[in-house]
Amino acid sequence: MVDEQPVANSYDSVPYCNLPHSFTHPRCLETMAALFRMQPPDIHHCRVLELGCGRGGNLIPLAFDLPESQFLGVDLSQRQVEEGQGVVKQLGLSNIELRQANILDIDASWGQFDYLIAHGVYSWLPPPVQDKLLEVSCRNLSPNGVAFISYNTYPGWHMANVVRDLMRYHTAHFNDPQQQIAQAKAMLALLAGISPASNSFGKLLREELDFIQSIDRDSYLFHDHLEVENHPVYFYEFIERAESKGLQYLADSDFGSMLLQNLPAATHAPLGRLPLIPQEQYMDFARGRRFRRTLLCHQGITLQRHITAEQMPLFHFVPAGPLTVDDVDIHTDQPAKFSALQSTMTTRDRLLKAAMIHLKETYPRYVGFRALYATALARLGGPNHPTSNDPALSAESLAANLLSGYCVGFFQICLHPPQLVVRAGRQPAVNPLARLQAENGLVVTNRLHEPVTLNPLSRRMVRRLDGNHDRRALVECVREAISCGELNLQNVAKEPAASPGPKTLSGIVDEVLANVCSAALLTG
Repeated sequence: MVDEQPVANSYDSVPYCNLPHSFTHPRCLETMAALFRMQPPDIHHCRVLELGCGRGGNLIPLAFDLPESQFLGVDLSQRQVEEGQGVVKQLGLSNIELRQANILDIDASWGQFDYLIAHGVYSWLPPPVQDKLLEVSCRNLSPNGVAFISYNTYPGWHMANVVRDLMRYHTAHFNDPQQQIAQAKAMLALLAGISPASNSFGKLLREELDFIQSIDRDSYLFHDHLEVENHPVYFYEFIERAESKGLQYLADSDFGSMLLQNLPAATHAPLGRLPLIPQEQYMDFARGRRFRRTLLCHQGITLQRHITAEQMPLFHFVPAGPLTVDDVDIHTDQPAKFSALQSTMTTRDRLLKAAMIHLKETYPRYVGFRALYATALARLGGPNHPTSNDPALSAESLAANLLSGYCVGFFQICLHPPQLVVRAGRQPAVNPLARLQAENGLVVTNRLHEPVTLNPLSRRMVRRLDGNHDRRALVECVREAISCGELNLQNVAKEPAASPGPKTLSGIVDEVLANVCSAALLTG
């Protein structure tokens, strides 16, 4: 995190989590800009600045993923920067620099950047440094560039501030950060446990305790609740500050959160008559929102807010998660229900059902619109089929359905998809970054810029997936896992752990490789 010296010391003693964030990938920023008719810089030849880069857990995978682009990370914590520099050196990356510096040091001489990332930084800066961050976001942003800034927001943080006050009051006399974390957890759990169920304050304490436990990271509790600097703002206040520096609101990184259709129908007419910024602010009130991920661009750019189905052929599509579906008949109008994570979609549309089957088979790979349409049409009988002139089987019909699915979060879209492998080759491979991360822990970064937690067996195998080990060698990897106790064969097969057969071991290898593949880790 970037800040004045006291905050730098706190991040030296309790480093923030070193994870990738998919919503900060230039691919996502480029896509949102294109959706609103900007002409964003090509992510394959761009320049990226990350403020508060920490150990480079977010930026280093970006540099690895986009080797023709240039990346600069800035952080005030010398410890974290040095750790990140060590990883950069181990990987031999030449397109990234991690620099120990203060935001206040950044001036015009640093040049311009096509994409600027400041995730989890703004709210934890003193007001003068917040102003400087916005100034940098304008002055050092290229003409068609996009700045990503996340921050704590009201009204949600009005409630969270009560818990923060409790924790800071209780830990004021403890100097050791680990003691502060332990004491804050203990006191919150104590008060949440003794407060009556009918007490609204007790309900708040229990909800915050559940939230903190769900995140399960001490660094989050320490830096969100115990830091000296934590300045939530209302969305409209943040936009006013950004506009004063020459920036304008482009979008939220979560497109669905911008849409009135995802609120109860009674809100659509009254809120729909409002200008964009008040409309967004009232939606924050309705949701009790406590955190925002805002995209900004220069004020001189004309944005078109009306998203249409005609734009969909520009994009590639992937479900929000692995698709599940019951029996589906694409040749009739029988309804079919598809599920992806928490999203569901039920449709009678034959073309959409055929497209969904293809997306299920190719997951987690993105599929371009034209290829998706051609494949779906072919499944239904091809362009010479008697029904090919049916408007329900037109590209326009599929585009409209895909847009509807995107608006409710069922699909993800992008202009430039990552290159993913959907089947393991004879000598499977993951990239050197994932192998290095597997050497150091259970969390690795996949090709979608997401953190993936491995089990011990998968971790052991990922370290071998360098493109030089065939399945016979991977079977030996499974034997090693059994011998050292990482894998209890009796939990997965009905045969003695001391004498597993080749068929059983080969099956375990295939299962692990399938999981690694579905996690978007394979490169070959």
